[in-house]
Amino acid sequence: MPATGKNILVCPLAWGAGHTTRMIPVMRELISMGHNVIAGGEIWQNELVSREIPGIMCIHFPGFNIRYSSYLPQYLKIILSLPLFFYHTITEHFRLRKIIRQYNIDITISDSRPGLRNRKIKSVLVTHMLRIPFPKGFRVLENLLLPFIRAFLKNFTFCLVPDLPGEINLSGDLSHNLPLPGNVRYTGILSRFSDYGNGKERKKEYRCVAIMSGPSPQREMLTGIISSLLRKTGRKSVIFAGPGKRKAELTGDGLQIICTESSGEMAEKILSGEIIVTRPGYTTLMELYSLGRSALIIPTPGQPEQEYLAGYLSGRGWFVKAEQNRLDAVTLEDFSEPLLPFYSPEENRDLLVKVLKELTDQ
Repeated sequence: MPATGKNILVCPLAWGAGHTTRMIPVMRELISMGHNVIAGGEIWQNELVSREIPGIMCIHFPGFNIRYSSYLPQYLKIILSLPLFFYHTITEHFRLRKIIRQYNIDITISDSRPGLRNRKIKSVLVTHMLRIPFPKGFRVLENLLLPFIRAFLKNFTFCLVPDLPGEINLSGDLSHNLPLPGNVRYTGILSRFSDYGNGKERKKEYRCVAIMSGPSPQREMLTGIISSLLRKTGRKSVIFAGPGKRKAELTGDGLQIICTESSGEMAEKILSGEIIVTRPGYTTLMELYSLGRSALIIPTPGQPEQEYLAGYLSGRGWFVKAEQNRLDAVTLEDFSEPLLPFYSPEENRDLLVKVLKELTDQ
């Protein structure tokens, strides 16, 4: 490592794999710039990062981990979990002090872990939600919270938004069309698939590639629905079931269920699918966009962020929305993939490099 290299701690939230995978291009870029990157998270997060970036140093630094409900609206489950979330935010804030001293940390980059900031070093928060979406009947609270969110973001050296800054963007009103504090920077799309090319033609080997993301138990519930529909087709399909204890399996009716796979292998399968079905998890949307693939998107019931993203992106004609309780074989059969706006991997990477240089050169 060059003498000017910084010790940078990167800590993603553990609510599904998306917060972790979107930090992979950030960590890769920082390493290529000559910095010493340390990943901090749950055991499964560190295993994922180590597979993608062999040799990276990982430390066990777990954060708050929510489990969604199979019967309560998800926004209500989140509200009920807020006291525990605030407790974890405070405790990880104090634990960070010890890690800074132990590893001589110069910069901490936290993906949606707001407790990871320290006045003695540069502290960065990564989030695509500068406006917090609420369910119908409570949306007046969105604008009321904006001044408090802006004030909170000023506690960080930078707030990095994983999205494009212009009219063509994936997050819509969640991070656009609102007054921003001066420390907000758009990084461009953060996708571990950026190196695999945009829209490369592949032989379509699979009828359907389904990507299950997000916390349990809703991830497993949708996996069950999709697998039942795909088995009935008798055609070759694949489901990425997400991290967990479930083992990969290949059923006799052509359905392959995978829990873990390298970025390259996953990208190849996505490009080789006739249709893509997924939750509108924000990281999944970024990864699909970087590959030039649209999808049938099924928001988690009662999850305001996914419901907003599904409505916004289907409204722009880039993705097609479907409701989980109305999903059937006809919905899959009738799906026609829309065209996405042009994506330039080179211009996108330039955005990220510019932001990271501003962070590390100061």
